[in-house]
Amino acid sequence: MALWPERPVSLSTAHSTSSDARRALGCDGEGRLHLPRGVELRVGDAVTTDVEHFGSLATEDDPDQILRAMRLIRGPLFSGLHRADWAIFDGTHANIEALVVRTALRGADAFVRLGRGEEAEWIVRRALQLSPYDERLYRALLMATAAQGNRVRLHSAMAQLRTLAGDLACPPARTAPLTPSDSLHPATTALYRDLLLGSPAAGGHPARL
Repeated sequence: MALWPERPVSLSTAHSTSSDARRALGCDGEGRLHLPRGVELRVGDAVTTDVEHFGSLATEDDPDQILRAMRLIRGPLFSGLHRADWAIFDGTHANIEALVVRTALRGADAFVRLGRGEEAEWIVRRALQLSPYDERLYRALLMATAAQGNRVRLHSAMAQLRTLAGDLACPPARTAPLTPSDSLHPATTALYRDLLLGSPAAGGHPARL
């Protein structure tokens, strides 16, 4: 029922599918099948997923462990599947996306505080592959680029967000009044303005903007 919720399948289809899965999973270090033969199809305890590995690393306080977790992200969630609507309907997609965003925000903040803006930016951009419309990630991206003292990348990050939000206007100059956009959260506009005014970079040194 979990594999074929919409239609019954023949016994031969179930057998061939389980055989394909058994061959793909292979054996553990002691030669035991990861998917044992039998009436009940249940993988062995040694079989895990990237999501479980990510969740384990995400609980660590060490930001470098969060960096390891973010390396598990290789693209949009479930992008390689022919059909992934089940993940949306049962909440799996939303739960994983929320976990990644929370982890990325925590990791980016930690790296900014450590003065490691490049790692912070990398983490945020990795998370944006899964959640490209989360404005909190863009605020973290602004902080990460500012921590590097990189005005060009700061402007680029804001322009990317404005484009995504449907506002194609170029970011205003530092000396020009910033016109709030109804499409952006006020906190994002305020943060961008503060960063343009030269808020200190990580470590208390003036940002090289």
